[in-house]
Amino acid sequence: MRWIPGRFLGAAAAAALVLGTASAAVPASAAAPVHGGTLNVGVFSDFVTLDPMASGAVIDREALLNIYDSLVQYTPTGTIAPDLATSWSVSKNGLVYTFHLRHGVTFQDGTPFNAQAVVFNFNRDVNPKNASPRASSLADVTSAKAVGPYEVVYTLKAPFAPFLGIMAGRAGMMASPAAVKKYGAQFGQHPVGAGPFAFSSWVTGESLTLNANPHYWQKGKPYVSQVVFHVVSDPTVKLQSLETGQLQIIDSIAPQDISSAQTNKSIVFHISPETGWTAMFFNTTKAPFTNVHLREAVNFALNRAALNKVIYFNHAQPDYQQFAPSSWAYSKSVSTPYSIADAKAQLKMAGDPNGFTFTILGNNDPTTIQELQAIASQLAQAGITMKIQLVDAASDSAALLSGDFQASLDQWSGRYDPDQNSYAFDVTGGSFNYARFSNPNVDKILNTARLAQSQAERKTLYIELSKILLQQDPYIFLLYAPNDVALAHGVNGFTYFPDGLLRLGGVWLSHG
Repeated sequence: MRWIPGRFLGAAAAAALVLGTASAAVPASAAAPVHGGTLNVGVFSDFVTLDPMASGAVIDREALLNIYDSLVQYTPTGTIAPDLATSWSVSKNGLVYTFHLRHGVTFQDGTPFNAQAVVFNFNRDVNPKNASPRASSLADVTSAKAVGPYEVVYTLKAPFAPFLGIMAGRAGMMASPAAVKKYGAQFGQHPVGAGPFAFSSWVTGESLTLNANPHYWQKGKPYVSQVVFHVVSDPTVKLQSLETGQLQIIDSIAPQDISSAQTNKSIVFHISPETGWTAMFFNTTKAPFTNVHLREAVNFALNRAALNKVIYFNHAQPDYQQFAPSSWAYSKSVSTPYSIADAKAQLKMAGDPNGFTFTILGNNDPTTIQELQAIASQLAQAGITMKIQLVDAASDSAALLSGDFQASLDQWSGRYDPDQNSYAFDVTGGSFNYARFSNPNVDKILNTARLAQSQAERKTLYIELSKILLQQDPYIFLLYAPNDVALAHGVNGFTYFPDGLLRLGGVWLSHG
């Protein structure tokens, strides 16, 4: 999910999202793109599901953005552009969005893309039986109706500033109705979209293979014949595989390698500010974190600056809120001091002056392991014992959904509009509210911000929200980690996006 109608995110804010440094820009080739070849991509984790209706994991988006096209899309500078919809209009009262769809598009299974397919995808997302993470994003949409073969009308309950941005994300990704009906609950293992690459095979824990979509509506694209995502959880191994030619693109490198990568002439490296966040999620309905003072104790006991230095070699930034410094909703006034004394005072107020013990889930990769170990060491200084349970992304997602956890360390890749970085996480019953947090004032703020048409009014509301969350601590935001991507020479046509995710339809390989 990403987005922004221009009147809600100014040009300066959009530009700020893409500021960054690169050791080298992808060289512009004078030659015309050529077809063919296999693009080998290293990713940090295995995928959870390839169904955009069901997906909630960051890693899934690496594949989804290449299998599916959306109604509209973001450009690298944060503006909304046509995709499967060629144009759209909005009624004067802001309640009706009419999308005019692209003609002649087929899904990868050869079935037609049309208005009925759009309505099918919307109904699937909002059907309570599907428990889709998209439901919260679409809660203010009352219906989607086909008014012609290539025209769809969405009707909203009230003016809704984030709507176009939502349709540029997973809620706007179009799946083949025929394939959904064919595969049923197994559709996430047999995805069919209208994007540049079609699903071929998935070896769990090892690789995902996509082939060029022969039905793709953008004539001549994609250029490579095949993309293979290789799961390489160790970032050092991943970088070595890039340098030796086994991989052509990797989605991240180890923090300790960033400085050397910036001067490494054997690769093309790009780093940009993070649009998302890393946070500890607390299950506020399960002991010990039903007690807000214990959550606050953890917050005070965390030295974010030290974590940045030790784990990220000062390439990250301390974080106290859901909005990155590049977002117009960010406020420097939202922060909390590192104080062992304050942490111990909170423990005393909780009735646990000698500390307490809890277990946290975390992905089994070297950087996360090191981060968890550093956090545990910091908390121990306040008398808090944090036990670490390492899991894969699928197991972590399952625990978050079921509520069978005390705490979890997770990441959010970030979106352009602040609603998509907050609403589903914070509103009572939200699709991503794994903390099971409920606060009537927060609900009111979030819903008011959705209706407000002034960016200034929305910012005031989001600052108020951030301050409440900092006091209630359903999440403890830790760091804005950098987005980095590294490529081999010979990879052409790659476009960087602020969210750091890989869009590969325009990539081509130099041969020989």
